[in-house]
Amino acid sequence: MGRTLSPQTAPARLLVVDDDPVAQALVRAMLAADGYELSFATDGEQALEHLATSAFDVVICDAMMPGIDGFALCQRIKAHPEWRYVPVLLVTALDGDDDMVRGLEAGADEFLTKPIERVRLRARVRVALRIRRQYLALKLSAPDVETLLRRRRQRIIEEAGLTAREREVLELLLLGRSHDEIGVALGISRRTSKFHQSNLLDKLGADSRADLARLFT
Repeated sequence: MGRTLSPQTAPARLLVVDDDPVAQALVRAMLAADGYELSFATDGEQALEHLATSAFDVVICDAMMPGIDGFALCQRIKAHPEWRYVPVLLVTALDGDDDMVRGLEAGADEFLTKPIERVRLRARVRVALRIRRQYLALKLSAPDVETLLRRRRQRIIEEAGLTAREREVLELLLLGRSHDEIGVALGISRRTSKFHQSNLLDKLGADSRADLARLFT
């Protein structure tokens, strides 16, 4: 969902995603003095529902959750044409380098480790909001940017020689849909969906879904 409201006329809207109510309460307390409008989701599915119906300026997401975890949620956000410029802060109890790399490759704008320091969280949210406001200002002053992106995307698709079915699968992949969801939407099997994804990666010279998202950004 798009956002056209000026950042100066309304409080910034933050979506906090965590299956632990205690962690939610801590984030609320840490940010209480900043005047943000906070919404909460207990899992990735609920977060996607929030994003589909409301506009947010920042998503603060726990990495380890049942179902759609924070890494997968971040990938879906960054692959979605309406949400990809919403900064994502991933929060986790994990401190290994592999998890840091995994978070950044998922598209996270910052990777925070529990226990979260209040000063660090507030500072990172402020940085994320500055990035968000710069994008909104650019979008308002240069409305043709989206048109240029659409033309570039169409040119890439045409040069790759994608079939009609591959284009349909690509659209759903860029929206972050799973192979099961693609199968239901297009009336094909999960195996067929994965086959089309493999062909798409080969034709577009990409190694992963994340590469596809970056290619069309």
